[in-house]
Amino acid sequence: MMILNDEQRMLRDTIADFLAKESPVEALRALRDQAPELAWEPSLWSGLCELGAPAVASSEAEGGLGFGQVGMGALILETGRTLCASPLLSSAIHAQAVIRHCGSPAQIERRLPGLLSGDTVASVAVQEGSKFRPVPRGTRRHGNTLSGDKSLVMDAGAADYLLVSALDEADQFCIAVVPLNTAGLTIQSQRLMDGRQYGSVALENVEVEEWLEGDAVEQGFTRALDEATIMLCCEMLGASRELLERTVAYLQEREQFDVKIGTFQALQHRLATAYCELELAAASVFNALLAMDKGETVLSEHASKAKALVGDILQHLSNEAVQMHGGMGVTDEMDIGLFLKRSRTCNQLFGNSAFHRNRFATLRGF
Repeated sequence: MMILNDEQRMLRDTIADFLAKESPVEALRALRDQAPELAWEPSLWSGLCELGAPAVASSEAEGGLGFGQVGMGALILETGRTLCASPLLSSAIHAQAVIRHCGSPAQIERRLPGLLSGDTVASVAVQEGSKFRPVPRGTRRHGNTLSGDKSLVMDAGAADYLLVSALDEADQFCIAVVPLNTAGLTIQSQRLMDGRQYGSVALENVEVEEWLEGDAVEQGFTRALDEATIMLCCEMLGASRELLERTVAYLQEREQFDVKIGTFQALQHRLATAYCELELAAASVFNALLAMDKGETVLSEHASKAKALVGDILQHLSNEAVQMHGGMGVTDEMDIGLFLKRSRTCNQLFGNSAFHRNRFATLRGF
């Protein structure tokens, strides 16, 4: 479990109460049935912004609340428990990190306040094709024009602008700032199985007025991607804990052969094993958050270790939860099935467990 100070605990409890009222799991069903242009409920995002959620991790000098990355991790964990759909991950975490680590001082001063307040929403376009790779291949810059395709862009159709990774004519890494009303930019919004909005982005000779560029941009982009991955792990950790608690509660209520099925040793052993694996993953995630707060310059090993472990346990727990709920586990009336669907999407975002195990081994020299 996360070790929080008094202020961080108060923040977590406040967010948990807010989400329980404004964004229970039932809210995801209502959102899922809407057109894909609606990425989140506006009233929910307004409420989160009033609580200062987008600015939780940022320092007071930047205009944030100064709760640190552990505080933000605790907040994101609670969103995983209720399957809350919001631009916290795409904008308040990932896009903020890209601006902070890749932008010039003038760009940071101009762009960061809007992201901290939540008045502006941005999304980062990284992936190309069906498999995750952090390095651009087909997205190219020619002068100040940009062409290429991006896939699985979170909240793409609802953002104010996109941060698009690309390579220039000299194969140097750069990032284009592309407002959604830019000529030549096409976004096809859709809902995946988890009920969230994602976009397939096509760019055809798009004129770009603002670039994040320089020798340190690629390193900064990797840092931002690692930070977003760690925060996604926090959401996945929250979903895993909720799955475990709901399944234990169900086993204590459901009767078969006139006894509670929670008394069956076979089921107890399976959940005990899952609990141990979950605590191991949680320790890895908390260690990664601490590394962020300590200002460690390299987070890649922390991010990959956490994503591999949490990805494995979330998938395992979602399978176990559905099976232990019996045939009802896969019906739409049961919340468990929604957690399973979210687990499958989360495992693909920013690279699956296999990708991160390979990345971790490579970073360690294997």
